[in-house]
Amino acid sequence: MTNSNPSPALVAATPALKTVLTELKAAITTILTGDPMQIPLRVGPAVGILLNQIVLVLPELATAEETVVLQDTTSKIDGLIAKLPS
Repeated sequence: MTNSNPSPALVAATPALKTVLTELKAAITTILTGDPMQIPLRVGPAVGILLNQIVLVLPELATAEETVVLQDTTSKIDGLIAKLPS
């Protein structure tokens, strides 16, 4: 399902979300590649790396979302100011 008019917040978050999904794919590949008997030994380190990679993406996500919220808020305030009588 594609959205022809995605929200600005989703557009701003897209690079960070792509990074997280790529890291998730790498973690799953790490866990499931190789000797199946060693999967339990690979889960802990792979998940630890994934969590650390997500933590590294959080500032990028916060900055992108902050920009969207700031633009939306100031735009709405400007709209209210424009409605006031001169």
